[in-house]
Amino acid sequence: MTRREALALLLAGLSGAGGAAGCGAGDGSRAEAPHAEPWKLEPLVGLAPAAGLVWLVDVRLHELLAVPALAAATELVVPAARLDAFAERHGGVDLRRVSELVVADYDGSTLALARTDVQPARVEAAFAARAIAVEGRAVEGGVTRFWGSIGREREQVAVFGARAVGLERGRFGPLRAAIYFALGKLKRAQPALAADPLARAAALLGDAPARAFAPGPFTGAWGAGLGGILAGTTAVAISATPSAGAVAFRVLLTGAWGADAAAAAARLASSFQLLANDALGRLLGVDHPREEPKVSGDAEALRLEVVVDADVLFRGLHAATDARIGEIMTY
Repeated sequence: MTRREALALLLAGLSGAGGAAGCGAGDGSRAEAPHAEPWKLEPLVGLAPAAGLVWLVDVRLHELLAVPALAAATELVVPAARLDAFAERHGGVDLRRVSELVVADYDGSTLALARTDVQPARVEAAFAARAIAVEGRAVEGGVTRFWGSIGREREQVAVFGARAVGLERGRFGPLRAAIYFALGKLKRAQPALAADPLARAAALLGDAPARAFAPGPFTGAWGAGLGGILAGTTAVAISATPSAGAVAFRVLLTGAWGADAAAAAARLASSFQLLANDALGRLLGVDHPREEPKVSGDAEALRLEVVVDADVLFRGLHAATDARIGEIMTY
C-alpha cells in the first residue's frame, strides 16, 4: 500500500466512510428472543478484537464536528452530498450523527462500528437493496446479523437494536468477535486497546477525539520507514485534537529505546523534516506548522507533536484523496 492510499483509508475512518471486514457468519445460527440486558457498547473501540489487527482508527465525530472551523474544513474532503448518499445507501445511518466511529483493518477484511441512532428495519432493507444476494440472517443475544455479496466482496452487517451498527467487508471474522465482546461472551480474547502493545501505547497517548493505532512488528518496507526507526517500534499511536482553526497531532512510537532514546528521537526529527518537505507534506501544510514541532524520547517511547492549519490540511487532503474517498463512499 502506498503512503497516499494509506492516508486515504485513514481519512475514510476519520470521516466515517470506511467499512468492511470478516466474520464466520454463514453458520445459519437459529434466531432467538431479543436480548433483555443492555450491550456493552461504551467505549465502542472496546469491541474491536486484537487478533490479526493491522491498524485501527477511533473517532468521536460529534466532538470533531462541534468545532465550526473543522466542520467547514471537513466539507472540503467529504461534501454533504456524499454523506447524504451514503446515508441513503445504508438505511439512514448518517455519519454526521455518529457519536463514536471505529474502523479497523485486518488481514483480508475491514471492520466498521458506529454508535448512533439506528432504524433496524431500514438498515436491513437497504442492505437487501444493495446486495447481489442476501445469503443469511441470524439473531443472537438481540443482535440481528445478515450477510451477502456486495459487488465483488462479501459483506456482513450487525444491528445492535436502535443503538449501534457494525459493518464488515471481506473475509468474515472480526464482526462476530465484536458481537461477543458486546454480549460479554469473550473471556479469553482481548479487545485491541486492552492488549499489548496497543494497551500501553493508548495509555501513553492519552485521550483525544481522534486516534489511530498500528501494532508492530514493522518489517520490510515499513520497517525501513522513518530512517529505520519503525524496525524497532512495537506500536505507533497518533492523536488529533482540533482547536480554533488548527489541528494538533501527537505521534507516539513505543519500543525498548533504552539508552538509544535520544539518538532515536533525533532520527525521528530528521525524518519528520524530510516528510514535511516532500510533495505531500507541503500539500498538507506540514512544512509550515503553526508552532515549532516538538520531538522527545525516553526509554519507553518517542514523541512528536505538531500543530497545523486546519484549512490548509483539509484542502490538501481533498486534493490528495478525493478520488479514493469518492470510491469508499460508494460502498
